[in-house]
Amino acid sequence: MPEEILEPQNKLQKIENVESDKQVENEAKVQGPGETPPNPQSKNQLKKQKRLEKYEGFKKARRLKERERQKQKRLEAQAQGLPTRNGPSRKELKKRQAQELGKLSVAIDLDYDDLMHDRDVAKCIKQCLRIYTINRRSTCPGQLHVTGIKTDGRIHTSLKRNDGWENWHLKYHFDKTHTEVFPKENIIYLTCESDNVLDTIEEGKIYIIGGLVDHNHHKGLCHKRATDNGLHTARLPLNEHVNMKTRAVLSTFHVFEILLRVSEGKSWTEAIIQTLPERKGAKPKQDLEEPTANHSNETEVANTEIIVDNKCDED
Repeated sequence: MPEEILEPQNKLQKIENVESDKQVENEAKVQGPGETPPNPQSKNQLKKQKRLEKYEGFKKARRLKERERQKQKRLEAQAQGLPTRNGPSRKELKKRQAQELGKLSVAIDLDYDDLMHDRDVAKCIKQCLRIYTINRRSTCPGQLHVTGIKTDGRIHTSLKRNDGWENWHLKYHFDKTHTEVFPKENIIYLTCESDNVLDTIEEGKIYIIGGLVDHNHHKGLCHKRATDNGLHTARLPLNEHVNMKTRAVLSTFHVFEILLRVSEGKSWTEAIIQTLPERKGAKPKQDLEEPTANHSNETEVANTEIIVDNKCDED
């Protein structure tokens, strides 16, 4: 390569090196004596961060596109004289929830920020979103609370990825646990390890559901925390009403949905069967009377079969 071409390139490289050295010196001055610079991110961390930023951008674009598509469908239906909605509008749902609150009061305990991986934190927020949706569409919605959120913590950061989360019709309690928000005598913490069976839903009681997605890595933690704080605990009457193939450990939104169905007036058996996914293999327990033989007259007892459509939901 000719020397007249190499010479400008060498000069340019020297200028870049000098600027880089100046940047390092400025960072050292800002850090002060005795301080070490922060560790740079690895290539995998940088790739993961870029993928997340790209996903967030696509997510917002998809959401805007879906809203435009739904708006166009409503306009087309309106032009043809057809109903523009399959159900009540968001405004109507919010108004109904404000006017028709039932006796059920539930708080989701999110004071487990440091015990979950990022993926499990996202699943936890997804379950909270599902609880909010189920409650809004209920004929008898309950009062929802969310406690234990650490300001700018990982759960808070994941929550902020949902547009309009600040306007959800529930009560947020940042940097406060349920014991700081509600009187202890009114709190009932729901855990599958409790020896107390929940028979009825009482008005004025606050039912706490642990928002912990840990794949059974912290077994019994919610129950231990509740008992250490001197709180009343209870478990849902699953074994008393149904036979199950799997363990009686339910996801957060399944627990809430069963409570909501019972508060709407359904029996425990009906609420449990309609809520649990099919893979749980839940079957209602039936108290069948033994047929009695009489010399003069014999009575036949017919067994009735209860057929219920199960939902198949993912935890």
